[in-house]
Amino acid sequence: MPVTVVVRPGARAVADASLRRQAVARVRAALAVVQRQRASVALVFTDDGDIRGLNRRYRKIDRATDVLSFEGGAGELGDIVISVETARRQADRRRGGTRRALGRELEVLAVHGLCHLLGHDHKRPAPARLMRSLERRLLRASL
Repeated sequence: MPVTVVVRPGARAVADASLRRQAVARVRAALAVVQRQRASVALVFTDDGDIRGLNRRYRKIDRATDVLSFEGGAGELGDIVISVETARRQADRRRGGTRRALGRELEVLAVHGLCHLLGHDHKRPAPARLMRSLERRLLRASL
């Protein structure tokens, strides 16, 4: 299952190669759970400036966000773009700011983005519950 990794310059200092590999492994495990092993996904690690520009351009929201998903074409699920700067701040708040916490935050964001690529959304309560349930299941999957 092809998971392509793109690392923008602003992301290298925050999430090193082993943390990125951890997120990729989680995406691969999640794809196996939903039986989409052959689907192609790009996992893009970037910084707040880049993701803010994407958020402004595609969602008309002029601020950085943690993760964006962009659907792909034939055989390709699409792209999951993660701001490692935002991920680090969230890990600091939620889980104590350790290296392990950042790795887990990257996994959570990658799975969240993947759920969007699989057609899930969280704008209304019922679909949001379904999406959260799927996220929990994918995050428990064996690596």
